[in-house]
Amino acid sequence: MATQTLTPTADAISRVKRGLASYISYLAACDMNSAFSEYVLYEPILRILTAQSYEVECEYECPGVVQPAVGDKKKLDFYARKTGSVLALEVKWAKTMKPNLDRDVEKLRGVLAVEPRTRALLCVFGRKSNIESLQLSIGPHKERGKMMCADFGKTRFGCRVFQLMKAAAAA
Repeated sequence: MATQTLTPTADAISRVKRGLASYISYLAACDMNSAFSEYVLYEPILRILTAQSYEVECEYECPGVVQPAVGDKKKLDFYARKTGSVLALEVKWAKTMKPNLDRDVEKLRGVLAVEPRTRALLCVFGRKSNIESLQLSIGPHKERGKMMCADFGKTRFGCRVFQLMKAAAAA
């Protein structure tokens, strides 16, 4: 059986999906469920992208969006660069089958508007039952690889990554 060789970007995305599903399953085995939130996903993502030679910035001020005059700026969860690849990554823990992705998508669309070569990625993580049938109405996008799920009977956590595509110019 021939193995498929992934591009470096596809390999990094695959590692993030596999790593998150496994890491959260491990935390569930440690009875850490009460600590679960989107922020628990940050550390493993940072480690994986860094291990793949990305220079990573967390909470990166988002280009291309209108920033508030006062208060917190709109920030990307991750902005990662290495030769030949720039990733803007927003992370969402889907606690329901219909997570609200509006803010995440707004930031990713903003990045694409000013940096069209950036891969604008939406990482959706959660229980398998919440993400396996997820239908996105976020404009042009494609899923990057298949859902990865750590299915150990009692705990079933999965991860899907979608790349937002630059919208076609209005005619």
